[in-house]
Amino acid sequence: MGKDNLDKFKQQKWLEKDTESRFYIYSQAFEGKQPQYGLLSASSIEDYEKGLIKKHEKTLQKKEEDRTRLNDAQNANIEPVFLTYKNGDAISEKVCSLAKSLEPIYSIQTDDSVQHNFWKIDASENRFFVEEFKNIDCAYVADGHHRTAAAYNVGKQRREQALKQGLKVSGEEDFNYIMSLIYPAKELQIMDYNRIVTDLNGLTGKQLIVRMVEVGIDISVVRDVDPKPKFKHTFSMLLEGVWFSCAIPEHLINQSDPVKRLDVQILNDLVIDGLLGIKDVRTDKRIEFVGGIRGIGELERRYDRKVAFAMYPVSIEDLMSVADAGLIMPPKSTWFEPKPRSGFCIRQFDI
Repeated sequence: MGKDNLDKFKQQKWLEKDTESRFYIYSQAFEGKQPQYGLLSASSIEDYEKGLIKKHEKTLQKKEEDRTRLNDAQNANIEPVFLTYKNGDAISEKVCSLAKSLEPIYSIQTDDSVQHNFWKIDASENRFFVEEFKNIDCAYVADGHHRTAAAYNVGKQRREQALKQGLKVSGEEDFNYIMSLIYPAKELQIMDYNRIVTDLNGLTGKQLIVRMVEVGIDISVVRDVDPKPKFKHTFSMLLEGVWFSCAIPEHLINQSDPVKRLDVQILNDLVIDGLLGIKDVRTDKRIEFVGGIRGIGELERRYDRKVAFAMYPVSIEDLMSVADAGLIMPPKSTWFEPKPRSGFCIRQFDI
C-alpha cells in the first residue's frame, strides 16, 4: 500500500524532482512557539556502520524488517531520520540566517496546529555545509531508529546486489545514504514520556506509598496547581485521585552509570519492577505510555484510579551520554515533538 501511495503521488505530479544536489531547511513549530530548524541532508550508511552515527535505542526485529521491506518496495526514503549533533554553532547560525532571508517553497499548517516550512538552499552553499560538518565528530539518532536501521539494511542489500551483477560500487550511489533531518542539540527539547500502570500488584494505595518510602523515595502531596515535576530526579505520582511529588535522594542515584542515573530507570528499578512487578515494560500489558505533548490532562483522563507517573524530561545531554557509552536508553524514555511529516520530502535511490 505504501508503494501504491508513492506511485500515486508521482502520477499526480504532487512530487517535483530536484535536478540539483543541495541542502534544504525544514522547520516545524507549534502555534505561537519558536520554530525548530533542521537541515535536510543525506547521511552515510558507512558512518552508521562505523558508529559515527550513534544510537541509543534497541530496535524491534519485526518492526525493523517491516520498515526494510517498505523502503525496498518504495525504492525511497519517505520520512527523514532525526539526527542531532554537539556544537556546530556555525551550521545552526547559517541555517537560521538562510531561513530568515529566503522565502519558503512550501508553508502549511497541519491539523495538529503545527506550522511546516520548507526552504531550498542554493547549491552554492553546499561547500560551506560539507566543510563545517567535517568538524563534527559524530551525530546521534534522536528519533527514528527503525527508519535508520531499515535504510541501512536496504543500502547494504543494494550494494551487495550491485557487486553480484559485476557493477562497480563507488560509495556515492544514492542507496549508500539515508535522508536525514539534522538539528543542533542545543535547540532540541525532549518532552516527558509518562506512564500509567493499571493495577497495584495486590497493594493498596497506602501500602504502595509506604513501600516507596521504605526504598528511600521522599513523597509529599503536590500543593501546586500544576502537578508536573519541576526538577531532575523528581517525578509526580497520581494515586487514588491525589497528586504526589516524589523525590529521588542522592544515595539512590548511580552517577557513574549514564543509564542507571536516569529518573526513568530508577523508577523502573525501584517501583515499576520492584514494587509493581512489571519486569518488561515493552511487553507487559499492565503498563501504558502517554507522550508529554498530550499533557497531564490526558494522564488524568486515562489512569482509571490506579496509578500514573509524570516524568521530568530526559535531557539531550543524558541521551548523548548513553549513546557515547554504547548503551541503550530505557524503553519509552524520550518524546520528540513536533515531528516532520512523512512524504513531505522523499529521497529515491536506484538499483
